[in-house]
Amino acid sequence: MKKTCLANSIALLGVCLSIPAFAQENDSAKPPRTSSDSASTEVSLAPVTVTANRMDSSAATYAGQVSVLENEDLQGSENVVESLSQIPGFETGYDHGRQIGSQFKIRGFGYQSENRVIIEQDGIRRSVNMFSNHISSFRTDPNLLKEVEVVKGGSSVLHGSGAIGGIVSMRTKDARDFLAAGKETGLTVGGRYDVNNSRSGYLAFAFDPKNSPFDFVVYGRRAEFGDNKLAAGGVVTTDGKRITHAANDENIKNTMLKLGWDMTPEQRLSFSYFDYNENLETTWQTLYGVDPGKSPVYGWLKQKDYSVSYQFAPANNPWIDLEAKLYTSKASYSRIWDGLSANRYTNWDERWGLGVKNKSKFKLGAVDNQLVIGLDYEDRNEDAHMVNKGKVSAFGSMPNYYKDLGIYAQDTASFGKLDVTLGARYDSFQRGVDKGGAKGYKDSRLSPKVSLAYQAFDGIYLLAGYAETFRGPTPHETSSDGALNPHYWYVPNANLKPETAKEYEIGFSVDKQNLLGHDELYFKATYFDGKIEDMISLKEAPELGTPPDIGDRVTTRQYAQYRNVSAAKRKGYEVEGKYRWRDWKFGGGYDHLKIIDSATGKLEQPSVDKLSFNASYTHPGWKLTGGVKLTHWFKPKRDIYVRKIRGVEYRYINQAFTIVDLFGSWKPVDSGMSFFDKNFTLNFGINNLFDRKRIHYNSYDTTTMVGRGRNYYVSFDKRF
Repeated sequence: MKKTCLANSIALLGVCLSIPAFAQENDSAKPPRTSSDSASTEVSLAPVTVTANRMDSSAATYAGQVSVLENEDLQGSENVVESLSQIPGFETGYDHGRQIGSQFKIRGFGYQSENRVIIEQDGIRRSVNMFSNHISSFRTDPNLLKEVEVVKGGSSVLHGSGAIGGIVSMRTKDARDFLAAGKETGLTVGGRYDVNNSRSGYLAFAFDPKNSPFDFVVYGRRAEFGDNKLAAGGVVTTDGKRITHAANDENIKNTMLKLGWDMTPEQRLSFSYFDYNENLETTWQTLYGVDPGKSPVYGWLKQKDYSVSYQFAPANNPWIDLEAKLYTSKASYSRIWDGLSANRYTNWDERWGLGVKNKSKFKLGAVDNQLVIGLDYEDRNEDAHMVNKGKVSAFGSMPNYYKDLGIYAQDTASFGKLDVTLGARYDSFQRGVDKGGAKGYKDSRLSPKVSLAYQAFDGIYLLAGYAETFRGPTPHETSSDGALNPHYWYVPNANLKPETAKEYEIGFSVDKQNLLGHDELYFKATYFDGKIEDMISLKEAPELGTPPDIGDRVTTRQYAQYRNVSAAKRKGYEVEGKYRWRDWKFGGGYDHLKIIDSATGKLEQPSVDKLSFNASYTHPGWKLTGGVKLTHWFKPKRDIYVRKIRGVEYRYINQAFTIVDLFGSWKPVDSGMSFFDKNFTLNFGINNLFDRKRIHYNSYDTTTMVGRGRNYYVSFDKRF
C-alpha cells in the first residue's frame, strides 16, 4: 500500500511540474530485469550517460564533459584510480602506486579536497580519505565494475553538495553479466598476475532463469600486492642510497551478493551486499612514504554496503518509471604503529540514506519531454580515536554528523533539432559536532542549471550550458581545534559560508556513422569558464600569536584557521574522441586547466596539460586484439619553481613525460581447443613499456615518487 502511494505521489508531482494537457502513451511495456537506465541499442561510439542527467542520455548532446569507461577499459590495471587517468580532466600519480594510497583530481579537486568531488558505487557515496589524509582509496574491485562514469565540473548540479570538481560513479555487475549467452546458471573463474607485483583470483556463481522471478549472483575475490618496483631503476638519495622499490604488503578480500525478485512484470525488488577487507603492512603516510624502515604500520581497511532497491515501471504509462533505494554503509581504517612509541589510530565513517527518483517521457503538442524528479537524503557520522603513549587525542571536530536533504527536477524539451534542458536542485543541510554544548551549522541553497544542444547538421551538435553547484563547510572546517599536526594549531570558525561554483561551458560534438563506410566517429570538445566563490582554505593566522607548548618538541607550529577566501577562477578545455573503422579503433583526449586566485591573479594550484592516444586492431578470424596507449604530460605551469624551507632550496619538477603501454586480448572461437573456444577471455599487456619515469608536478626533483616500473600482466576469465 505504501509503495503504491509513493508511486502515485511521484507521478502526481511530475504532472504538476510539467503542466501538460495531454500525454502520449507508450505502447510497449518494458521487459522484466532490464534497468530503465540501460544503454541504447543504437550503434554509436558516443557513450550513454546515466549519471550526468540522472537518466539515460547520449553524451553527444550533454552540454558538459562526461566520460564512460566500460569493464574492458579497466583491464590495464588492478587499480581503478590508475585506469581513470586515461580520461581527460582526471589526473593521478602523486603517490607510490599502492592500492590504499592513490592520489587523484578531477578538474583540480580530489585527494585532500575530497569534499569537492563525489565518489560513489551503486549510488552509495565513499569517503576516500576518511579524514586521515594518510590514505586515498576507492575500496572497489575492477572485476566487479560494469562501467565507471566521470562527470566533470559544475554541471553535476543534480547531485548536491560536493560536486564542484565532478563525480565518479561506479556501477557493479548483475547476475546476467556473469552468465554466458543462452545460459541461465553459470560459474565464472578469473585471475590475474602482474610481474610488478600482484596476483589475484575470483569466483562468481550466477543464477537467472527465464521461468523464475528470482536471480542472484555470489562473488568472491582475493588479491595480494607486494613491493612496487620504481621506474628507471629507482632513485639515488642525497646520502648516496639507491631506492628501487616502494615497500608494500596489501592483502584484499572482497565479496558481493546480489538478489533480485521480479514481483510482477512491472515491479522489481533487489538486495545488494558488498564487503571489502584489506590487511596491510605499509608506511604511516601511504601516498608519500616510500619505506617504513623498522617501524611499519599494520592496518585494516574495511567497507560494507547494504542496499535495498525497488523499481516500478507500469506498462503503457509514460509517467511512471520509479526507482527507490535505501542503503547503509560503514567504513573504517585502523592502524597500529609499533616503532619508538605505541600509536593506535582508527577512523570511522558511517552513513545511511534514501533516494527516490521518477522519470517521465511525454509529449506536449509537438514537443518531446524527458522529466526527472527526485529526492535524496543522507545521514552521515564520522569519528576517530587516537592513542599515543597511552593518551587519547581530542580532535575538536569529532564525533560529528552530516544531515543532507536534496530535492531536484530537470526537464529536457526537444523542439526538433533543439534540446533545451532546465533543471534545479534545492539542498538543505545540517553539520555539526556531536558533543554537548556544541553549536551546529545549517544552511540551504537552490542551484540552477540550463543547457542547449542544437543539431546544426546530421550528427553534429552545438552545445552550451550554465550551472551552479556548491559545497557546504564540513565539521572539520568549522570546528577543528588544537594542535592536530606538527604544523598548525587549529582555531574553529563557525561563520564559514558554503562554496559556490558558477560555470559556463560551450562546445560541440560529432556522432556520425558511415563517413567512409563501415566506420563510426565520436568527438567532443568543450571550453569551460567559471568561478568558485567563498572558497574555503586553511590560512595561517600569525596575528593570533604563538601557540602554547604541548611538550612534543615542535617549535615551528603556527595558529591556522579555515576561512572563506576571495573567489577562484577556473577555466580550461577538454577534448575527447573515438573512431572505429572496420577492425581498427582509435581514441584520445586532451585537457587544459587553470585555477587562479581572483585577488592575486596567481595560480591557486599548479597544473599540467595531458595528451592521450590509443590505437588497436582486432583480427576478425582469430579474435585477437593488439593495441598501444600513449600518455604525454607537458611541462607544468606554476608561479614558482624553487622553494626555500629553513634555508634549503627545493626545486619543483619542470619537464615533460611520456608513458607508453601495450595491451591485447584474445576471445577465441575457432582455435581447435574446446576449453578456450567458448566463453574464454585472455587479457595481457605491458605497462610503461620503456620503463620511463613520470613525476607529478607537485613533486620536487628529489622525490621517490617517480612512477611504477615496467610491468607485464596477464589476466583471464572463463564462464562455465
